[in-house]
Amino acid sequence: MRTIVSGKRSLLIPFLIIIIALTVLTALPLSARQSKSAKPAASAQTASARNAQAASPGAKSDPSQVGSWTAPVNLGVITIHAALLHTGKILAWWYPQGTNVNSPAKLYDTVTGKTKDVTVPFPGDFFCSGHTILADGRVLVTGGLLGNPHPGVPDDGITATAIFDPGSETWSQGTPMNLARWYPTDVELPSGQTLTLTGKNEHAVIDLPMEQYDPATEVWTLLPSSANIPQQSSDTYLKMKLLTNGKVFMAGSNADTYTFDPATNRWTLTATMNFGNRYHGAAVILPGLTKVFTAGGTANHAGGGATATAEVIDLAAPAPQWSFVSPMHIPRYNSNLVILADGTLLEVGGAQTERYGTPVLIPELYDPSTDTWTEMMTQTDSRPYHSTALLLPDGTVWSAGSDDPTKKIAGHSYEIFSPPYLSKGARPTITSAPSAITYNQKFTVTTPDAASVTKVALVRPGSTTHDNDFDQRYVVLDVRHGTGKLSVTAPPSANYAPPGWYMLVLVNSSGVPSVMPFLQLM
Repeated sequence: MRTIVSGKRSLLIPFLIIIIALTVLTALPLSARQSKSAKPAASAQTASARNAQAASPGAKSDPSQVGSWTAPVNLGVITIHAALLHTGKILAWWYPQGTNVNSPAKLYDTVTGKTKDVTVPFPGDFFCSGHTILADGRVLVTGGLLGNPHPGVPDDGITATAIFDPGSETWSQGTPMNLARWYPTDVELPSGQTLTLTGKNEHAVIDLPMEQYDPATEVWTLLPSSANIPQQSSDTYLKMKLLTNGKVFMAGSNADTYTFDPATNRWTLTATMNFGNRYHGAAVILPGLTKVFTAGGTANHAGGGATATAEVIDLAAPAPQWSFVSPMHIPRYNSNLVILADGTLLEVGGAQTERYGTPVLIPELYDPSTDTWTEMMTQTDSRPYHSTALLLPDGTVWSAGSDDPTKKIAGHSYEIFSPPYLSKGARPTITSAPSAITYNQKFTVTTPDAASVTKVALVRPGSTTHDNDFDQRYVVLDVRHGTGKLSVTAPPSANYAPPGWYMLVLVNSSGVPSVMPFLQLM
Protein backbone atom coordinates (compact mmCIF):
# COMPACT_ATOMS: atom_id res chain seq x y z
CA MET A 1 0.00 0.00 0.00
CA ARG A 2 2.84 2.31 0.79
CA THR A 3 4.38 1.49 -2.59
CA ILE A 4 1.11 2.32 -4.38
CA VAL A 5 0.87 5.71 -2.69
CA SER A 6 4.46 6.45 -3.58
CA GLY A 7 3.76 5.54 -7.18
CA LYS A 8 0.79 7.92 -7.38
CA ARG A 9 2.82 10.69 -5.82
CA SER A 10 5.61 10.23 -8.36
CA LEU A 11 3.05 10.74 -11.13
CA LEU A 12 1.27 13.67 -9.48
CA ILE A 13 4.33 15.78 -8.74
CA PRO A 14 5.39 16.34 -12.40
CA PHE A 15 1.75 16.91 -13.31
CA LEU A 16 1.39 19.59 -10.61
CA ILE A 17 4.61 21.27 -11.73
CA ILE A 18 3.27 21.53 -15.28
CA ILE A 19 -0.04 22.99 -14.05
CA ILE A 20 1.75 25.59 -11.91
CA ALA A 21 4.06 26.55 -14.76
CA LEU A 22 1.16 26.99 -17.14
CA THR A 23 -0.70 29.10 -14.57
CA VAL A 24 2.28 31.42 -14.07
CA LEU A 25 2.88 31.72 -17.80
CA THR A 26 -0.77 32.56 -18.46
CA ALA A 27 -0.68 35.26 -15.79
CA LEU A 28 2.20 37.05 -17.48
CA PRO A 29 1.39 40.11 -19.62
CA LEU A 30 0.98 39.39 -23.31
CA SER A 31 4.09 41.43 -24.08
CA ALA A 32 6.17 39.04 -21.94
CA ARG A 33 4.80 35.93 -23.66
CA GLN A 34 4.71 37.00 -27.28
CA SER A 35 7.62 36.77 -29.69
CA LYS A 36 8.45 40.02 -31.46
CA SER A 37 9.91 38.28 -34.50
CA ALA A 38 6.86 36.18 -35.39
CA LYS A 39 3.27 37.11 -36.14
CA PRO A 40 1.26 36.72 -32.91
CA ALA A 41 -1.28 33.93 -32.78
CA ALA A 42 -4.81 34.88 -33.85
CA SER A 43 -6.12 33.82 -30.44
CA ALA A 44 -4.12 36.65 -28.87
CA GLN A 45 -5.85 39.30 -30.96
CA THR A 46 -9.31 39.49 -29.41
CA ALA A 47 -9.97 40.73 -25.86
CA SER A 48 -13.19 40.44 -23.88
CA ALA A 49 -15.60 43.28 -23.27
CA ARG A 50 -14.62 43.17 -19.62
CA ASN A 51 -10.96 43.70 -20.45
CA ALA A 52 -11.82 46.54 -22.80
CA GLN A 53 -14.05 48.43 -20.39
CA ALA A 54 -13.09 47.53 -16.80
CA ALA A 55 -11.63 50.12 -14.44
CA SER A 56 -7.96 50.49 -15.22
CA PRO A 57 -5.69 49.17 -13.92
CA GLY A 58 -7.43 47.38 -11.09
CA ALA A 59 -8.08 49.66 -8.13
CA LYS A 60 -5.23 52.04 -8.90
CA SER A 61 -6.18 55.68 -9.36
CA ASP A 62 -2.90 57.53 -8.80
CA PRO A 63 -2.82 60.30 -11.46
CA SER A 64 0.99 60.12 -11.57
CA GLN A 65 0.65 56.50 -12.73
CA VAL A 66 -2.57 56.34 -14.78
CA GLY A 67 -3.51 59.97 -15.44
CA SER A 68 -6.99 61.38 -14.92
CA TRP A 69 -10.09 62.36 -16.91
CA THR A 70 -12.50 65.25 -16.62
CA ALA A 71 -16.22 64.50 -16.71
CA PRO A 72 -17.77 64.58 -20.22
CA VAL A 73 -19.01 67.99 -21.42
CA ASN A 74 -21.60 68.53 -24.15
CA LEU A 75 -20.08 70.28 -27.17
CA GLY A 76 -23.22 70.44 -29.28
CA VAL A 77 -21.60 68.74 -32.26
CA ILE A 78 -20.22 65.27 -32.98
CA THR A 79 -16.51 65.75 -33.46
CA ILE A 80 -15.87 63.48 -36.43
CA HIS A 81 -13.26 65.95 -37.70
CA ALA A 82 -11.02 68.10 -35.49
CA ALA A 83 -8.09 70.48 -35.97
CA LEU A 84 -6.13 72.40 -33.34
CA LEU A 85 -5.63 76.02 -34.42
CA HIS A 86 -2.75 78.32 -33.47
CA THR A 87 -5.28 80.52 -31.67
CA GLY A 88 -5.60 77.75 -29.08
CA LYS A 89 -9.04 76.74 -30.33
CA ILE A 90 -10.33 73.50 -31.80
CA LEU A 91 -12.34 73.45 -35.02
CA ALA A 92 -14.80 70.52 -35.02
CA TRP A 93 -17.34 69.49 -37.67
CA TRP A 94 -19.53 66.63 -38.93
CA TYR A 95 -22.26 65.87 -41.50
CA PRO A 96 -25.47 67.85 -42.24
CA GLN A 97 -28.63 66.75 -40.46
CA GLY A 98 -31.87 65.75 -42.14
CA THR A 99 -32.46 67.75 -45.31
CA ASN A 100 -29.97 70.49 -44.34
CA VAL A 101 -27.12 71.17 -46.77
CA ASN A 102 -24.66 72.84 -44.38
CA SER A 103 -22.09 70.98 -42.28
CA PRO A 104 -22.45 71.79 -38.55
CA ALA A 105 -19.23 73.07 -36.98
CA LYS A 106 -18.12 74.39 -33.60
CA LEU A 107 -15.13 76.31 -32.33
CA TYR A 108 -13.97 75.25 -28.86
CA ASP A 109 -11.68 77.53 -26.83
CA THR A 110 -9.21 75.30 -24.97
CA VAL A 111 -8.50 78.05 -22.41
CA THR A 112 -11.99 79.32 -21.54
CA GLY A 113 -13.95 76.19 -22.43
CA LYS A 114 -16.43 78.29 -24.40
CA THR A 115 -17.86 77.20 -27.74
CA LYS A 116 -18.96 79.17 -30.77
CA ASP A 117 -21.15 78.02 -33.65
CA VAL A 118 -19.27 78.24 -36.97
CA THR A 119 -21.54 76.10 -39.15
CA VAL A 120 -20.33 76.15 -42.76
CA PRO A 121 -22.37 78.98 -44.38
CA PHE A 122 -22.49 77.45 -47.88
CA PRO A 123 -23.82 74.07 -49.09
CA GLY A 124 -21.41 71.18 -48.72
CA ASP A 125 -21.33 67.88 -46.89
CA PHE A 126 -17.74 67.86 -45.63
CA PHE A 127 -18.22 64.54 -43.88
CA CYS A 128 -15.27 62.16 -44.33
CA SER A 129 -13.22 64.93 -45.93
CA GLY A 130 -9.47 65.28 -45.89
CA HIS A 131 -7.90 68.24 -44.11
CA THR A 132 -4.60 69.81 -43.20
CA ILE A 133 -3.41 73.04 -41.61
CA LEU A 134 -1.70 75.28 -44.16
CA ALA A 135 1.52 77.20 -43.50
CA ASP A 136 -0.39 80.39 -42.66
CA GLY A 137 -2.59 78.57 -40.14
CA ARG A 138 -5.75 78.24 -42.22
CA VAL A 139 -7.44 74.85 -42.40
CA LEU A 140 -7.87 73.32 -45.86
CA VAL A 141 -10.78 70.84 -46.11
CA THR A 142 -10.92 68.64 -49.20
CA GLY A 143 -13.84 66.64 -50.56
CA GLY A 144 -16.78 65.06 -48.82
CA LEU A 145 -20.03 63.28 -49.57
CA LEU A 146 -22.49 63.91 -52.39
CA GLY A 147 -26.01 64.11 -51.02
CA ASN A 148 -27.63 63.81 -47.63
CA PRO A 149 -29.05 62.85 -45.22
CA HIS A 150 -26.37 60.48 -43.97
CA PRO A 151 -26.48 57.51 -43.72
CA GLY A 152 -28.34 56.14 -46.68
CA VAL A 153 -26.71 57.91 -49.62
CA PRO A 154 -24.17 56.34 -52.03
CA ASP A 155 -20.45 56.73 -51.25
CA ASP A 156 -19.98 59.35 -53.98
CA GLY A 157 -17.32 62.00 -53.55
CA ILE A 158 -17.35 65.73 -54.36
CA THR A 159 -14.77 68.14 -55.77
CA ALA A 160 -15.61 70.91 -53.29
CA THR A 161 -13.09 72.33 -50.85
CA ALA A 162 -13.44 74.76 -47.96
CA ILE A 163 -11.01 76.94 -46.01
CA PHE A 164 -11.37 78.06 -42.39
CA ASP A 165 -9.53 81.21 -41.27
CA PRO A 166 -8.65 81.14 -37.53
CA GLY A 167 -8.17 84.93 -37.49
CA SER A 168 -11.64 85.90 -38.69
CA GLU A 169 -13.16 82.58 -37.57
CA THR A 170 -14.98 82.30 -40.89
CA TRP A 171 -15.27 79.82 -43.75
CA SER A 172 -14.73 80.48 -47.43
CA GLN A 173 -15.23 78.29 -50.46
CA GLY A 174 -11.96 76.96 -51.83
CA THR A 175 -10.98 76.13 -55.39
CA PRO A 176 -12.62 72.83 -56.41
CA MET A 177 -10.32 69.87 -56.96
CA ASN A 178 -9.94 68.35 -60.41
CA LEU A 179 -11.41 65.07 -59.14
CA ALA A 180 -14.21 64.24 -56.72
CA ARG A 181 -13.02 62.63 -53.50
CA TRP A 182 -14.58 61.10 -50.41
CA TYR A 183 -12.16 59.87 -47.69
CA PRO A 184 -9.04 61.50 -49.17
CA THR A 185 -5.71 61.91 -47.40
CA ASP A 186 -3.94 65.28 -47.29
CA VAL A 187 -0.29 65.84 -46.43
CA GLU A 188 1.69 69.09 -46.43
CA LEU A 189 4.91 68.94 -48.44
CA PRO A 190 8.12 70.86 -47.61
CA SER A 191 7.12 73.40 -50.28
CA GLY A 192 4.00 74.29 -48.29
CA GLN A 193 1.83 72.76 -51.01
CA THR A 194 -0.68 70.04 -50.14
CA LEU A 195 -0.58 66.57 -51.69
CA THR A 196 -4.03 64.97 -51.91
CA LEU A 197 -4.54 61.33 -52.75
CA THR A 198 -7.06 58.48 -52.83
CA GLY A 199 -10.71 58.75 -51.80
CA LYS A 200 -13.82 57.73 -53.71
CA ASN A 201 -14.87 59.62 -56.84
CA GLU A 202 -18.38 60.65 -57.93
CA HIS A 203 -19.07 56.99 -58.79
CA ALA A 204 -17.73 55.64 -55.47
CA VAL A 205 -14.59 54.29 -57.16
CA ILE A 206 -11.39 54.45 -55.07
CA ASP A 207 -8.63 54.35 -57.69
CA LEU A 208 -7.83 58.06 -58.23
CA PRO A 209 -4.80 59.97 -59.54
CA MET A 210 -3.12 62.34 -57.09
CA GLU A 211 -3.24 66.11 -57.22
CA GLN A 212 -1.49 68.98 -55.51
CA TYR A 213 -2.74 72.30 -54.14
CA ASP A 214 -0.71 75.52 -54.14
CA PRO A 215 -2.13 77.92 -51.52
CA ALA A 216 -0.22 80.84 -53.09
CA THR A 217 -2.05 80.52 -56.42
CA GLU A 218 -5.10 78.58 -55.15
CA VAL A 219 -4.63 76.15 -58.06
CA TRP A 220 -5.02 72.36 -58.06
CA THR A 221 -2.69 70.43 -60.40
CA LEU A 222 -3.15 66.81 -61.40
CA LEU A 223 0.06 64.81 -61.14
CA PRO A 224 1.23 62.59 -64.04
CA SER A 225 0.17 58.93 -64.27
CA SER A 226 3.53 57.84 -62.83
CA ALA A 227 2.29 59.27 -59.51
CA ASN A 228 -0.77 57.02 -59.42
CA ILE A 229 -0.92 54.84 -56.31
CA PRO A 230 0.82 51.59 -57.34
CA GLN A 231 -1.55 49.20 -55.58
CA GLN A 232 -5.33 49.26 -55.46
CA SER A 233 -6.53 49.64 -51.89
CA SER A 234 -9.89 48.69 -50.41
CA ASP A 235 -9.17 51.24 -47.69
CA THR A 236 -8.93 55.00 -47.88
CA TYR A 237 -7.35 57.63 -45.60
CA LEU A 238 -3.90 56.16 -46.27
CA LYS A 239 -1.36 56.99 -43.55
CA MET A 240 1.15 59.31 -45.24
CA LYS A 241 4.22 60.57 -43.32
CA LEU A 242 6.72 63.18 -44.54
CA LEU A 243 10.34 61.99 -44.24
CA THR A 244 13.47 64.10 -43.73
CA ASN A 245 14.62 63.37 -47.30
CA GLY A 246 11.50 65.10 -48.63
CA LYS A 247 9.81 61.85 -49.64
CA VAL A 248 6.46 60.67 -48.27
CA PHE A 249 5.99 57.23 -46.72
CA MET A 250 2.70 55.30 -46.88
CA ALA A 251 2.37 53.50 -43.52
CA GLY A 252 -0.79 51.54 -44.31
CA SER A 253 -3.47 50.42 -44.49
CA ASN A 254 -2.18 47.93 -47.10
CA ALA A 255 0.38 45.36 -46.00
CA ASP A 256 2.74 46.57 -48.73
CA THR A 257 4.04 50.00 -47.79
CA TYR A 258 5.52 52.43 -50.30
CA THR A 259 7.56 55.62 -50.49
CA PHE A 260 6.58 58.45 -52.84
CA ASP A 261 9.17 60.85 -54.28
CA PRO A 262 7.57 64.23 -55.18
CA ALA A 263 10.67 65.13 -57.21
CA THR A 264 10.15 62.25 -59.66
CA ASN A 265 6.44 61.54 -59.05
CA ARG A 266 7.23 57.87 -58.54
CA TRP A 267 6.52 55.24 -55.88
CA THR A 268 8.91 52.61 -54.54
CA LEU A 269 7.92 49.46 -52.65
CA THR A 270 9.65 49.80 -49.27
CA ALA A 271 8.57 46.93 -47.00
CA THR A 272 5.64 44.69 -46.08
CA MET A 273 4.00 44.76 -42.66
CA ASN A 274 4.26 41.49 -40.72
CA PHE A 275 0.62 41.61 -39.60
CA GLY A 276 -0.57 41.95 -43.19
CA ASN A 277 -3.28 44.45 -44.19
CA ARG A 278 -3.81 46.64 -41.12
CA TYR A 279 -7.14 48.33 -41.77
CA HIS A 280 -8.31 51.09 -39.42
CA GLY A 281 -4.98 51.05 -37.56
CA ALA A 282 -3.32 54.29 -36.46
CA ALA A 283 0.23 55.33 -37.42
CA VAL A 284 2.65 58.11 -36.47
CA ILE A 285 6.17 59.18 -37.31
CA LEU A 286 8.12 58.94 -34.06
CA PRO A 287 10.30 61.69 -32.54
CA GLY A 288 13.64 61.47 -34.33
CA LEU A 289 11.72 61.44 -37.64
CA THR A 290 13.29 58.22 -39.00
CA LYS A 291 10.92 55.61 -37.57
CA VAL A 292 7.23 55.09 -38.31
CA PHE A 293 5.06 53.27 -35.77
CA THR A 294 1.66 51.62 -36.18
CA ALA A 295 -0.61 49.86 -33.70
CA GLY A 296 -3.99 48.18 -33.71
CA GLY A 297 -6.27 47.66 -36.67
CA THR A 298 -7.81 44.59 -38.26
CA ALA A 299 -7.08 42.32 -41.20
CA ASN A 300 -10.78 42.52 -42.11
CA HIS A 301 -11.71 45.83 -43.72
CA ALA A 302 -15.35 45.48 -42.66
CA GLY A 303 -14.34 45.11 -39.02
CA GLY A 304 -13.92 42.39 -36.41
CA GLY A 305 -10.77 40.58 -35.33
CA ALA A 306 -9.13 43.58 -33.68
CA THR A 307 -5.40 43.23 -33.15
CA ALA A 308 -3.23 44.39 -30.26
CA THR A 309 -0.05 44.12 -32.32
CA ALA A 310 2.28 47.01 -33.06
CA GLU A 311 5.09 47.40 -35.58
CA VAL A 312 7.86 49.87 -36.32
CA ILE A 313 10.04 50.52 -39.35
CA ASP A 314 13.34 52.44 -39.39
CA LEU A 315 13.44 54.25 -42.72
CA ALA A 316 17.04 55.35 -42.12
CA ALA A 317 18.18 51.71 -42.25
CA PRO A 318 19.92 50.46 -45.44
CA ALA A 319 17.08 47.97 -46.03
CA PRO A 320 14.07 49.08 -43.96
CA GLN A 321 11.86 46.32 -42.60
CA TRP A 322 8.78 46.28 -40.39
CA SER A 323 9.40 44.63 -37.00
CA PHE A 324 6.95 43.70 -34.28
CA VAL A 325 7.35 45.54 -31.00
CA SER A 326 5.47 45.00 -27.75
CA PRO A 327 1.72 44.70 -28.36
CA MET A 328 -0.95 46.67 -26.56
CA HIS A 329 -2.74 45.01 -23.68
CA ILE A 330 -6.10 45.51 -25.43
CA PRO A 331 -6.82 44.91 -29.14
CA ARG A 332 -8.58 47.80 -30.88
CA TYR A 333 -9.13 49.56 -34.18
CA ASN A 334 -10.53 52.96 -35.22
CA SER A 335 -8.64 54.37 -32.25
CA ASN A 336 -6.57 57.56 -32.08
CA LEU A 337 -2.80 57.61 -31.59
CA VAL A 338 -1.62 60.92 -30.11
CA ILE A 339 2.00 62.07 -29.72
CA LEU A 340 2.17 63.57 -26.22
CA ALA A 341 4.17 66.58 -25.07
CA ASP A 342 7.05 64.41 -23.84
CA GLY A 343 7.26 62.34 -27.03
CA THR A 344 5.42 59.26 -25.72
CA LEU A 345 2.25 58.01 -27.41
CA LEU A 346 -1.33 57.70 -26.18
CA GLU A 347 -3.65 55.19 -27.85
CA VAL A 348 -7.19 56.22 -26.95
CA GLY A 349 -10.64 54.94 -27.88
CA GLY A 350 -11.47 52.44 -30.60
CA ALA A 351 -13.61 49.31 -30.76
CA GLN A 352 -13.14 45.57 -31.21
CA THR A 353 -16.15 44.42 -33.21
CA GLU A 354 -17.69 46.24 -36.17
CA ARG A 355 -17.84 50.03 -35.93
CA TYR A 356 -19.08 50.55 -32.41
CA GLY A 357 -19.10 47.07 -30.86
CA THR A 358 -17.09 46.37 -27.71
CA PRO A 359 -15.75 49.93 -27.33
CA VAL A 360 -12.40 50.24 -25.59
CA LEU A 361 -12.57 52.67 -22.67
CA ILE A 362 -9.02 52.14 -21.40
CA PRO A 363 -6.29 54.23 -23.08
CA GLU A 364 -2.76 52.89 -23.22
CA LEU A 365 0.48 54.85 -22.98
CA TYR A 366 3.42 53.68 -25.12
CA ASP A 367 7.01 54.64 -24.39
CA PRO A 368 9.14 54.10 -27.54
CA SER A 369 12.37 54.32 -25.52
CA THR A 370 11.44 51.29 -23.38
CA ASP A 371 8.98 49.54 -25.73
CA THR A 372 6.37 49.32 -22.99
CA TRP A 373 2.62 49.87 -22.80
CA THR A 374 0.84 51.04 -19.63
CA GLU A 375 -2.92 51.07 -19.13
CA MET A 376 -4.33 54.46 -18.17
CA MET A 377 -7.44 55.54 -16.28
CA THR A 378 -10.74 54.56 -17.87
CA GLN A 379 -12.67 57.29 -19.65
CA THR A 380 -16.42 57.69 -19.23
CA ASP A 381 -17.81 57.85 -22.78
CA SER A 382 -16.89 55.36 -25.47
CA ARG A 383 -14.93 56.69 -28.46
CA PRO A 384 -15.06 54.06 -31.22
CA TYR A 385 -15.70 54.81 -34.92
CA HIS A 386 -15.76 58.51 -35.92
CA SER A 387 -13.97 59.69 -32.78
CA THR A 388 -11.05 62.13 -32.54
CA ALA A 389 -8.23 63.00 -30.14
CA LEU A 390 -5.78 65.92 -30.06
CA LEU A 391 -2.87 67.09 -27.92
CA LEU A 392 -3.67 70.50 -26.41
CA PRO A 393 -1.22 73.35 -25.63
CA ASP A 394 -1.34 72.64 -21.88
CA GLY A 395 -0.20 69.04 -22.45
CA THR A 396 -3.63 67.46 -21.93
CA VAL A 397 -5.50 65.42 -24.54
CA TRP A 398 -8.93 66.18 -26.01
CA SER A 399 -11.03 63.05 -26.72
CA ALA A 400 -14.38 63.49 -28.47
CA GLY A 401 -16.88 62.26 -31.00
CA SER A 402 -18.25 58.93 -32.30
CA ASP A 403 -21.66 58.84 -33.95
CA ASP A 404 -22.80 55.57 -32.37
CA PRO A 405 -26.60 55.82 -32.92
CA THR A 406 -27.22 54.12 -29.56
CA LYS A 407 -25.14 56.68 -27.63
CA LYS A 408 -26.07 60.05 -29.09
CA ILE A 409 -25.46 62.04 -25.90
CA ALA A 410 -21.97 60.59 -25.55
CA GLY A 411 -21.24 61.36 -29.20
CA HIS A 412 -21.81 65.07 -28.64
CA SER A 413 -19.45 65.22 -25.68
CA TYR A 414 -15.73 65.70 -25.13
CA GLU A 415 -13.43 64.69 -22.28
CA ILE A 416 -9.98 65.96 -21.31
CA PHE A 417 -7.22 63.56 -20.25
CA SER A 418 -4.30 64.66 -18.07
CA PRO A 419 -1.35 62.31 -18.71
CA PRO A 420 0.72 61.08 -15.74
CA TYR A 421 3.48 63.61 -16.47
CA LEU A 422 1.22 66.40 -15.22
CA SER A 423 1.25 64.86 -11.73
CA LYS A 424 5.00 64.40 -11.39
CA GLY A 425 6.12 67.77 -10.10
CA ALA A 426 6.43 71.40 -11.12
CA ARG A 427 6.33 72.27 -14.80
CA PRO A 428 9.16 74.16 -16.47
CA THR A 429 8.03 77.63 -17.50
CA ILE A 430 8.76 79.70 -20.59
CA THR A 431 9.27 83.36 -19.77
CA SER A 432 9.78 84.44 -23.37
CA ALA A 433 10.17 82.88 -26.80
CA PRO A 434 9.95 84.22 -30.36
CA SER A 435 6.59 84.13 -32.14
CA ALA A 436 8.24 83.30 -35.48
CA ILE A 437 11.45 81.54 -36.53
CA THR A 438 13.16 80.50 -39.77
CA TYR A 439 14.93 77.28 -40.66
CA ASN A 440 18.30 76.64 -39.02
CA GLN A 441 17.92 79.85 -37.01
CA LYS A 442 19.35 80.02 -33.51
CA PHE A 443 16.86 81.54 -31.09
CA THR A 444 16.66 82.13 -27.36
CA VAL A 445 14.10 80.80 -24.92
CA THR A 446 14.25 82.39 -21.47
CA THR A 447 13.25 80.18 -18.57
CA PRO A 448 14.14 80.04 -14.87
CA ASP A 449 14.25 76.26 -15.26
CA ALA A 450 16.99 76.09 -17.90
CA ALA A 451 19.25 73.86 -15.82
CA SER A 452 16.61 71.11 -15.51
CA VAL A 453 15.48 71.10 -19.15
CA THR A 454 16.52 67.93 -20.95
CA LYS A 455 14.58 68.31 -24.19
CA VAL A 456 13.20 71.08 -26.40
CA ALA A 457 10.86 70.26 -29.27
CA LEU A 458 8.40 71.66 -31.77
CA VAL A 459 5.03 69.88 -31.79
CA ARG A 460 2.87 70.31 -34.86
CA PRO A 461 -0.83 70.62 -33.92
CA GLY A 462 -3.04 67.76 -34.99
CA SER A 463 -5.69 67.62 -37.70
CA THR A 464 -7.51 64.33 -37.39
CA THR A 465 -10.39 62.05 -38.39
CA HIS A 466 -10.99 58.29 -38.70
CA ASP A 467 -7.89 57.14 -36.74
CA ASN A 468 -5.70 59.25 -39.06
CA ASP A 469 -3.97 62.43 -37.92
CA PHE A 470 -2.76 64.15 -41.10
CA ASP A 471 -0.48 66.66 -39.41
CA GLN A 472 0.91 65.74 -35.98
CA ARG A 473 4.71 65.70 -35.73
CA TYR A 474 7.27 65.92 -32.91
CA VAL A 475 10.56 67.60 -33.86
CA VAL A 476 13.35 67.48 -31.28
CA LEU A 477 15.66 70.51 -31.45
CA ASP A 478 19.33 71.04 -30.66
CA VAL A 479 19.76 73.04 -27.46
CA ARG A 480 22.55 74.64 -25.41
CA HIS A 481 22.04 75.60 -21.80
CA GLY A 482 22.79 79.02 -20.36
CA THR A 483 21.94 80.76 -17.13
CA GLY A 484 18.20 81.38 -17.21
CA LYS A 485 18.04 80.76 -20.93
CA LEU A 486 18.32 78.16 -23.67
CA SER A 487 19.96 78.62 -27.05
CA VAL A 488 17.89 76.57 -29.48
CA THR A 489 18.41 75.76 -33.16
CA ALA A 490 15.40 75.57 -35.46
CA PRO A 491 14.92 72.55 -37.76
CA PRO A 492 17.50 72.50 -40.56
CA SER A 493 14.95 72.43 -43.40
CA ALA A 494 11.29 72.07 -44.30
CA ASN A 495 11.86 68.33 -44.79
CA TYR A 496 12.12 68.04 -41.02
CA ALA A 497 9.19 70.33 -40.28
CA PRO A 498 7.00 71.71 -43.08
CA PRO A 499 6.21 75.42 -42.74
CA GLY A 500 3.44 76.36 -40.35
CA TRP A 501 2.49 76.84 -36.73
CA TYR A 502 4.02 74.68 -34.00
CA MET A 503 3.85 74.40 -30.23
CA LEU A 504 7.16 74.91 -28.40
CA VAL A 505 7.71 72.53 -25.47
CA LEU A 506 10.37 72.21 -22.79
CA VAL A 507 10.63 68.88 -20.96
CA ASN A 508 12.53 68.62 -17.67
CA SER A 509 14.51 65.79 -16.08
CA SER A 510 11.35 64.47 -14.39
CA GLY A 511 9.64 64.16 -17.78
CA VAL A 512 7.29 67.06 -17.05
CA PRO A 513 6.48 69.34 -20.04
CA SER A 514 5.88 73.07 -20.07
CA VAL A 515 2.75 74.76 -21.29
CA MET A 516 3.33 75.11 -25.03
CA PRO A 517 3.11 78.51 -26.74
CA PHE A 518 2.63 78.65 -30.51
CA LEU A 519 5.27 79.96 -32.89
CA GLN A 520 5.34 80.09 -36.66
CA LEU A 521 8.08 78.32 -38.61
CA MET A 522 8.67 79.99 -41.97
